[in-house]
Amino acid sequence: MPQVRLRAVPTALLVAALVAGATGLAGCGGDDEPDSAPSESVAATGEPSATDSSGTDAATPAADDTDYLPVPDGVRLTPPGRELQLRRPAAVAWQPRQDVVAVARVEARRIQRSSVAATLKGYDLAGSAVRGRTPYFVTFRVTNLGETDLGGQQLPAYVVGSDGRLVAPTGIDRRFRPCPGSTFPESFAPGDETTSCLIFLLPDDLEPDVVVVRPPEGVEPLMWRGAVTPYRAPDADRPRRGRDR
Repeated sequence: MPQVRLRAVPTALLVAALVAGATGLAGCGGDDEPDSAPSESVAATGEPSATDSSGTDAATPAADDTDYLPVPDGVRLTPPGRELQLRRPAAVAWQPRQDVVAVARVEARRIQRSSVAATLKGYDLAGSAVRGRTPYFVTFRVTNLGETDLGGQQLPAYVVGSDGRLVAPTGIDRRFRPCPGSTFPESFAPGDETTSCLIFLLPDDLEPDVVVVRPPEGVEPLMWRGAVTPYRAPDADRPRRGRDR
């Protein structure tokens, strides 16, 4: 099955979709399968050390655009609105709760197209909620750069469909075998790394255009683009130190 390239979405349209709010359904850690793009090295600060797709130095934030939330000393957040290719990392902060700031290095690694018959048949979701929809599995690598244990939290990730609508991940048990790790492990302490896979159900006539991670409201999201590939069952989840109990 040939790969499908993601079509460009103007940033203004994406921001409008984010302001309008998420539509759709809530998520899954996957494997570290290599793909055609090399993995990117990241500085100790969590900031990408290479040039991004726009040709600018990803390690050099624009003035005053990375201080939207307090972060630990030595951590620099990736400038909001940055567009990256799959397997290129970024540092982002968000607030799972009003009194908690999450800081993480995030790398969207792959986007896979599956089918209800192949991976959701007989599951609780395999009814009217998935009729006429195609599941897409998006796998991330996440490192906790903050000072708070983020156990049980979920990455604030979404996809924008080819019609410009923002789609939220679909809620599912984190041990769902085709796409495990919708939430972080029960223990996800500072310095821990894990993989997380989220399921997005899109109408059959739509495809993902871009993957986004949303910082706080009013801050432009980070965006990843790349190829959609056919689903392949993951290997065992291999977090370095984050773990379930």
